[in-house]
Amino acid sequence: MAIIKRMQDEYVNSMSYSDSGVVKTVFIYTNNKRTVKKPFTTAFIHPDRFRFEYREKKHGSGEHRFIIFLKGKDLQTYWDLKKGMKLDSLDRAVAAATGISGGSAITVPAMLLPNEITWRRAIRFYKPKRIDDDLIDKTDCFRIHDLIGGSPTTLWIDKENFLLRKIYREQAFSDFKAQTTTIYKPVLNGKVPDEMLDFNPPKKKAWW
Repeated sequence: MAIIKRMQDEYVNSMSYSDSGVVKTVFIYTNNKRTVKKPFTTAFIHPDRFRFEYREKKHGSGEHRFIIFLKGKDLQTYWDLKKGMKLDSLDRAVAAATGISGGSAITVPAMLLPNEITWRRAIRFYKPKRIDDDLIDKTDCFRIHDLIGGSPTTLWIDKENFLLRKIYREQAFSDFKAQTTTIYKPVLNGKVPDEMLDFNPPKKKAWW
Protein backbone atom coordinates (compact mmCIF):
# COMPACT_ATOMS: atom_id res chain seq x y z
CA MET A 1 0.00 0.00 0.00
CA ALA A 2 1.42 3.36 -1.09
CA ILE A 3 0.43 5.18 2.12
CA ILE A 4 2.26 2.66 4.30
CA LYS A 5 5.34 2.70 2.05
CA ARG A 6 5.44 6.51 2.16
CA MET A 7 5.15 6.47 5.96
CA GLN A 8 8.03 4.00 6.26
CA ASP A 9 10.15 6.06 3.86
CA GLU A 10 9.61 9.26 5.85
CA TYR A 11 10.96 7.64 9.00
CA VAL A 12 13.91 5.78 7.50
CA ASN A 13 15.05 8.82 5.48
CA SER A 14 14.69 11.31 8.33
CA MET A 15 17.70 13.29 9.55
CA SER A 16 16.12 13.80 12.96
CA TYR A 17 12.96 12.84 14.79
CA SER A 18 11.44 13.35 18.21
CA ASP A 19 8.12 12.62 19.82
CA SER A 20 6.21 12.44 23.04
CA GLY A 21 3.17 10.30 23.55
CA VAL A 22 1.25 7.91 25.72
CA VAL A 23 -0.02 4.35 25.51
CA LYS A 24 -3.37 4.09 27.31
CA THR A 25 -4.86 0.65 27.87
CA VAL A 26 -8.33 0.11 29.30
CA PHE A 27 -8.75 -3.38 30.76
CA ILE A 28 -12.43 -4.35 30.77
CA TYR A 29 -13.59 -7.10 33.15
CA THR A 30 -17.07 -8.45 33.84
CA ASN A 31 -17.75 -6.14 36.77
CA ASN A 32 -15.17 -3.40 36.48
CA LYS A 33 -12.41 -1.85 34.42
CA ARG A 34 -9.06 -0.18 35.01
CA THR A 35 -6.83 2.10 32.98
CA VAL A 36 -3.04 2.01 32.67
CA LYS A 37 -1.11 4.90 31.09
CA LYS A 38 2.49 4.61 29.86
CA PRO A 39 4.01 7.91 28.66
CA PHE A 40 7.01 7.69 26.32
CA THR A 41 9.48 9.84 24.43
CA THR A 42 11.66 9.12 21.41
CA ALA A 43 14.63 11.14 20.12
CA PHE A 44 16.82 10.42 17.10
CA ILE A 45 19.54 12.16 15.09
CA HIS A 46 20.84 10.38 12.00
CA PRO A 47 22.77 8.16 11.88
CA ASP A 48 23.40 6.85 15.40
CA ARG A 49 22.06 9.02 18.20
CA PHE A 50 18.94 7.58 19.76
CA ARG A 51 17.06 7.59 23.03
CA PHE A 52 13.77 6.03 24.05
CA GLU A 53 12.09 6.12 27.44
CA TYR A 54 8.83 4.85 28.81
CA ARG A 55 7.35 5.43 32.26
CA GLU A 56 4.62 3.79 34.28
CA LYS A 57 3.29 4.66 37.71
CA LYS A 58 4.05 2.17 40.46
CA HIS A 59 1.47 1.02 42.96
CA GLY A 60 1.71 3.55 45.74
CA SER A 61 4.25 6.18 44.73
CA GLY A 62 7.04 6.59 42.20
CA GLU A 63 7.24 5.17 38.71
CA HIS A 64 8.89 2.47 36.65
CA ARG A 65 11.28 3.69 33.94
CA PHE A 66 12.99 1.99 31.01
CA ILE A 67 15.61 3.97 29.07
CA ILE A 68 17.50 3.01 25.91
CA PHE A 69 20.42 5.27 24.95
CA LEU A 70 22.66 5.03 21.88
CA LYS A 71 25.47 7.34 20.83
CA GLY A 72 27.67 5.82 18.17
CA LYS A 73 28.74 2.47 19.62
CA ASP A 74 27.90 3.48 23.18
CA LEU A 75 24.72 1.61 24.13
CA GLN A 76 23.32 1.98 27.63
CA THR A 77 20.07 0.82 29.18
CA TYR A 78 18.28 1.41 32.45
CA TRP A 79 15.33 -0.43 33.98
CA ASP A 80 14.46 0.08 37.61
CA LEU A 81 13.14 -3.49 37.85
CA LYS A 82 16.43 -4.98 36.66
CA LYS A 83 19.23 -2.66 37.69
CA GLY A 84 22.62 -3.29 36.16
CA MET A 85 21.02 -4.81 33.06
CA LYS A 86 23.50 -5.13 30.18
CA LEU A 87 22.33 -5.70 26.62
CA ASP A 88 24.77 -6.03 23.75
CA SER A 89 22.73 -4.53 20.90
CA LEU A 90 20.04 -1.98 20.21
CA ASP A 91 17.97 -4.83 18.79
CA ARG A 92 17.99 -6.69 22.12
CA ALA A 93 17.34 -3.52 24.11
CA VAL A 94 14.27 -2.70 22.05
CA ALA A 95 13.07 -6.31 22.30
CA ALA A 96 13.35 -6.13 26.10
CA ALA A 97 11.30 -2.93 26.24
CA THR A 98 8.63 -3.72 23.64
CA GLY A 99 6.12 -5.64 25.75
CA ILE A 100 6.31 -3.57 28.91
CA SER A 101 6.10 -0.29 26.96
CA GLY A 102 2.88 -1.33 25.25
CA GLY A 103 4.69 -1.57 21.91
CA SER A 104 5.89 2.03 21.78
CA ALA A 105 9.53 0.89 22.06
CA ILE A 106 9.43 -0.76 18.65
CA THR A 107 6.76 0.85 16.46
CA VAL A 108 8.56 4.08 15.56
CA PRO A 109 12.15 3.13 16.52
CA ALA A 110 12.12 0.16 14.14
CA MET A 111 11.03 2.44 11.29
CA LEU A 112 13.79 4.94 12.13
CA LEU A 113 16.50 2.26 12.42
CA PRO A 114 15.33 -0.81 10.45
CA ASN A 115 18.85 -2.17 9.93
CA GLU A 116 19.64 -2.09 13.64
CA ILE A 117 16.25 -3.25 14.95
CA THR A 118 15.48 -6.52 13.19
CA TRP A 119 13.99 -8.96 15.71
CA ARG A 120 10.47 -7.92 14.69
CA ARG A 121 8.87 -5.69 12.11
CA ALA A 122 7.81 -2.28 13.35
CA ILE A 123 4.17 -2.95 12.47
CA ARG A 124 3.18 -6.47 11.48
CA PHE A 125 0.75 -5.67 8.68
CA TYR A 126 -1.38 -8.57 7.43
CA LYS A 127 -4.04 -7.31 4.99
CA PRO A 128 -4.17 -3.54 5.47
CA LYS A 129 -7.02 -1.57 3.96
CA ARG A 130 -7.83 2.12 3.89
CA ILE A 131 -10.99 3.21 5.70
CA ASP A 132 -12.61 6.62 6.20
CA ASP A 133 -10.25 9.51 6.94
CA ASP A 134 -10.37 11.25 10.32
CA LEU A 135 -9.10 14.33 12.17
CA ILE A 136 -6.72 14.35 15.14
CA ASP A 137 -6.18 17.76 16.74
CA LYS A 138 -7.48 19.35 13.51
CA THR A 139 -4.93 17.34 11.52
CA ASP A 140 -6.32 15.43 8.55
CA CYS A 141 -5.26 11.78 8.67
CA PHE A 142 -5.49 8.66 6.57
CA ARG A 143 -6.83 5.66 8.46
CA ILE A 144 -5.54 2.15 7.85
CA HIS A 145 -7.28 -0.88 9.37
CA ASP A 146 -5.80 -4.36 9.70
CA LEU A 147 -5.74 -7.51 11.82
CA ILE A 148 -2.31 -7.20 13.43
CA GLY A 149 -1.35 -10.21 15.48
CA GLY A 150 -4.98 -11.28 15.14
CA SER A 151 -6.27 -8.09 16.79
CA PRO A 152 -8.33 -5.39 15.04
CA THR A 153 -6.03 -2.37 14.74
CA THR A 154 -6.46 1.07 13.21
CA LEU A 155 -3.66 3.53 12.40
CA TRP A 156 -4.00 7.29 11.85
CA ILE A 157 -1.32 8.65 9.47
CA ASP A 158 -0.87 12.39 8.97
CA LYS A 159 -1.76 13.33 5.38
CA GLU A 160 0.79 16.14 5.26
CA ASN A 161 3.96 14.49 6.58
CA PHE A 162 2.94 10.80 6.63
CA LEU A 163 3.88 10.38 10.29
CA LEU A 164 2.01 8.08 12.62
CA ARG A 165 -0.33 9.99 14.93
CA LYS A 166 -2.47 7.34 16.60
CA ILE A 167 -2.97 3.58 16.94
CA TYR A 168 -6.08 1.91 18.34
CA ARG A 169 -6.12 -1.83 19.07
CA GLU A 170 -8.67 -4.20 20.58
CA GLN A 171 -7.73 -7.53 22.15
CA ALA A 172 -10.01 -10.23 23.58
CA PHE A 173 -8.86 -12.67 26.25
CA SER A 174 -10.67 -15.43 28.11
CA ASP A 175 -11.75 -13.26 31.05
CA PHE A 176 -11.24 -9.65 29.93
CA LYS A 177 -10.86 -7.30 26.97
CA ALA A 178 -8.20 -4.67 26.36
CA GLN A 179 -8.57 -1.45 24.36
CA THR A 180 -5.22 0.23 23.70
CA THR A 181 -4.79 3.72 22.27
CA THR A 182 -1.33 5.09 21.45
CA ILE A 183 -1.02 8.82 20.76
CA TYR A 184 2.04 10.40 19.10
CA LYS A 185 3.09 14.04 18.96
CA PRO A 186 5.92 13.83 16.41
CA VAL A 187 8.46 16.30 15.02
CA LEU A 188 10.32 15.34 11.84
CA ASN A 189 13.65 16.90 10.85
CA GLY A 190 13.45 19.52 13.57
CA LYS A 191 15.93 20.45 16.28
CA VAL A 192 16.18 17.74 18.92
CA PRO A 193 16.99 19.23 22.35
CA ASP A 194 20.14 17.83 23.96
CA GLU A 195 18.21 16.86 27.07
CA MET A 196 16.07 14.50 24.98
CA LEU A 197 19.22 12.64 23.91
CA ASP A 198 21.02 12.44 27.26
CA PHE A 199 21.04 9.05 28.99
CA ASN A 200 20.07 10.66 32.31
CA PRO A 201 18.93 7.69 34.44
CA PRO A 202 17.58 8.40 37.94
CA LYS A 203 20.30 9.29 40.40
CA LYS A 204 20.98 6.81 43.16
CA LYS A 205 19.76 7.97 46.53
CA ALA A 206 22.32 8.15 49.32
CA TRP A 207 21.74 5.50 51.96
CA TRP A 208 22.57 7.83 54.84
